[in-house]
Amino acid sequence: MFLRAANSFRQDVHAIVHDFIELERRHITMEDRDFFPAAVKALEPQDWTKIASAMSNPEDPSFSEAAEETFDALRVRISPLEQEAEAERH
Repeated sequence: MFLRAANSFRQDVHAIVHDFIELERRHITMEDRDFFPAAVKALEPQDWTKIASAMSNPEDPSFSEAAEETFDALRVRISPLEQEAEAERH
């Protein structure tokens, strides 16, 4: 019973991670196809300066060193799952 529950949990986690990866890929594709080309056309040099400044602001927790370390750790954990999902698709 425990092994069956553990396997079911693993399958659930696998499905959630797989769906997340697929959604992120679609999101990145949309950004590359639609958003970034529109931004390049619409934004002026001073806009890019403001964006660069905002992204390098150490007060923004999304871009802190601690957040980067957390994201790096997540990437290390997720990468094997992504590779496994990719192998299953082929």
